[in-house]
Amino acid sequence: MNRLKCFLAMALGIPALTAFAGPPQTLLDLQQRMAGVKSVYLEFTQERVLKLFSDPLKSEGVMLVERPDKIRWETTSPYQTILLGDRDSVAQFEFNDGKWEKLKLGFPQLLQRVMQQMSAMNEGDINAMLNDYTASVATNTEVVLTFVPKDENVRGMMASLEVHLPPDLSVTREVVMNEPDGDLTRIQFQNEKRDVSFPAGTFDQTKPLAIAEVKAAVSHAP
Repeated sequence: MNRLKCFLAMALGIPALTAFAGPPQTLLDLQQRMAGVKSVYLEFTQERVLKLFSDPLKSEGVMLVERPDKIRWETTSPYQTILLGDRDSVAQFEFNDGKWEKLKLGFPQLLQRVMQQMSAMNEGDINAMLNDYTASVATNTEVVLTFVPKDENVRGMMASLEVHLPPDLSVTREVVMNEPDGDLTRIQFQNEKRDVSFPAGTFDQTKPLAIAEVKAAVSHAP
């Protein structure tokens, strides 16, 4: 459940720096930049910082997005789990005793909504994001997009979500989620590749292709 909560944190919440009546120009610029992107491959390192522990809990993995609606979030270390979603359904797998096990989801509609929000965020889909969030922007040596959930219940679970990008909005550097109790999750992205061709089975919700094969296909793509 803690691992799933970290995942849910990616798309649920945040406090504002400045209020906007409409979409900030930076968000419109991001939408324009991402409009023609058909797919994205990202590797990530995640730190879960808890007040109860002196050292952060660290994990690694990949996020894959393919338009119009496919997304795969996979943790590869120190444990292995896969979350897959599209317009109609979601699926979760965990690797136990040397094999992948498909789990029964207790709240698939919520998880599917989160998957859709993550995909919309990565694609720069402004209208989809502003349905659920109030947006703000801070600029200095980098651009920080902050999203405030409109739902009070969501705000009670996730205090803030910040997306950090370079001034040219060329890549997603970091996502930071702050919880109301002071705990936080920091996710840093590396090795971003856009407009890649994912092999068949990458987003299969019955038997997803092994991530090693996906990485091999992406790394050898022209």
